[in-house]
Amino acid sequence: MTNISKESELLPPEFYKYTELINLQNQHPELFLDDTIDFAIDELFDIEYPAKKDSKSKTDVDKFKIEITNGKSNNWGTWVYYPWLNRVVHFPPVTELRALRTSRNRNLITSDEQLILYKSTIAVIGMSVGSNVVEALVSQGIGGKLILVDLDIIEPSNLNRIRAPYHNVGLHKVEAISRKIWEIDPYLEIIPFFNGITHENLEEIINNYSPNIIVDEMDDLRMKILLRESSKKSKIPVIMAADDGDNSLIDIDRYDIEEIEIFNSQIPDDILDKLKNDKLTRPEIGMAIGKYFVGLDNTPLRMFESLAQVGKTLPSWPQLGGAAALSGVVLAMVSRKILLGEKIQSGRTLVEIDSNIDLEHTQPDHIKKLEQIKNHLREMDRG
Repeated sequence: MTNISKESELLPPEFYKYTELINLQNQHPELFLDDTIDFAIDELFDIEYPAKKDSKSKTDVDKFKIEITNGKSNNWGTWVYYPWLNRVVHFPPVTELRALRTSRNRNLITSDEQLILYKSTIAVIGMSVGSNVVEALVSQGIGGKLILVDLDIIEPSNLNRIRAPYHNVGLHKVEAISRKIWEIDPYLEIIPFFNGITHENLEEIINNYSPNIIVDEMDDLRMKILLRESSKKSKIPVIMAADDGDNSLIDIDRYDIEEIEIFNSQIPDDILDKLKNDKLTRPEIGMAIGKYFVGLDNTPLRMFESLAQVGKTLPSWPQLGGAAALSGVVLAMVSRKILLGEKIQSGRTLVEIDSNIDLEHTQPDHIKKLEQIKNHLREMDRG
């Protein structure tokens, strides 16, 4: 059995019955068997009999164990072999595993809602900030099928935003995130794309897999436009988060329920046309990002000051892991509410935490300096 839906270099976990483990161990003498199934059964008892949680006896749990496993707990569920860990883990069956993983979600997410969320397909394009989105989705049981897209390997500087061990440096981002997901829930279906988003595979993703939601966390501005044009035709909502200092800027395009222009008409047609046809210089692209994709009024002072040092004392623009995590949390919430039919409308929202906590942002000197920078940039734009 495999969870991978297209040919690729991705090596998925393998599923075994208990009786097959001897042969697997003969092939891999150093294999480690990890069987904590009794912990799962104990918690399943609590889910089934919540009123007995504090008064249950070992006899109660043992009887329950015999009932659900037919007295053969070794054969219950699935033994999952992770080649990259040289480890086999004993998992409950898929229904029981997902009951365990989401039991503490209830009733912030009801059991019926959880079933809807599990049946959804979500595409996440860009695995740096996007990895935080994927983790937040999986932790809430959102998306039984995940389409993961990126073209890069993990580099050391990515580790401030991708929660991965250092030994994952050099590993493709899609593979690293897939492994992490499968170690939580091996039953999840992952559809990997290792070459980033292209015009061809964009059409494949939309036409062949029909995602319920597309999460855009890529850097390619031209493909951001093409993605929205294709999604609009197919009536697929697109959501995006831009980490902005300590904050997160959320953009929602509800092409599934609204007749709207791409990017909610926040970017002029002439700029979109120039971006699509690669007619902007690097400084002009930087100005377009600041003015339209983020907005001068949404950018904090420390971000402005840092961006001015890119190419001088800094090799690239700054991104904080906390903002990436915040983006993941917010986009997972937005995804959940869209999938459950709640009233999420198109538009842009700044999820701002720094000015609500750090009093420095309210000081006259801080405000004055920020306004001077913004006015200077406006003058440059007019010039």
